[in-house]
Amino acid sequence: MQTKATDTNSLHANLSDVHGSKGNVLLIHGMWCRGNHLSQVQEFLEKEGYTCKSIDLPLHEQGADLRKLSKLGISDYIDYLENTLDQLGWKEPILLGHSLGGLLAQLLATRIKAKALILITTVQPLQISGLSWTGLKTVWEILRTPFFWRRTNLLSKNKFAYGIYNTLSESEQNELYPTYLPESGKIAFQAFLPFLTFSQPTRVDFKKVQCPVFVAATGKDRVTPPRIGRKIASKYTNSIMKLYPKLSHWAITEDGIEKILLDATSWIEAKTRSAG
Repeated sequence: MQTKATDTNSLHANLSDVHGSKGNVLLIHGMWCRGNHLSQVQEFLEKEGYTCKSIDLPLHEQGADLRKLSKLGISDYIDYLENTLDQLGWKEPILLGHSLGGLLAQLLATRIKAKALILITTVQPLQISGLSWTGLKTVWEILRTPFFWRRTNLLSKNKFAYGIYNTLSESEQNELYPTYLPESGKIAFQAFLPFLTFSQPTRVDFKKVQCPVFVAATGKDRVTPPRIGRKIASKYTNSIMKLYPKLSHWAITEDGIEKILLDATSWIEAKTRSAG
């Protein structure tokens, strides 16, 4: 199934490349999120001179048809992202992905020519084991639900507090939690149990990704701990992994996200200059 990008006219009207832009950046959110969760990331990058588009993945809005959402898988999301880039007319964008969005960015980069990847606490491809006790504890309430792959899901507030944004204050957690949305159970199955999927939708052909790859791992991440970031970076010939010890898996609205973005863009710009 390929879900077409919507509102093409507004995409062109609002996101046409501006004179002097350092490049186009597609921002890809993670599970249970929307594009506006990356607003702080977008604001920083735009101040730095980049042109950004933060998308909502298919059926990630209030009131969405959850029955339709439950049938969407990784390949549907990649189709949607590729179609979005076609509608925008962006030829060599920077792909920035958070969590599941990091995995989607890697998969998308095997289909299109990307200028660079910025992966923040990224979910691992099939070839890298992501099993950990803390990660399993975070998502166990989903995995133990009968036929969870046929439904939608949303982590409880307690599990978000334990595994996703565990470094945020209680007041920040209380403010964030109501903004999350259900996610496809098929996506959860493919992301959490990739070794059980016959079609292997999370397998990345690393050799097809020739652009610079910046991997940001965080010290308090209980879902995708730093060892996963190190292994992902090791798969790419032109890559770097940096560790941010005080941040959680969430990272994108935490104190320190600007440091990640500055490190990433500075490294990518240096790589681009040397290649030129």
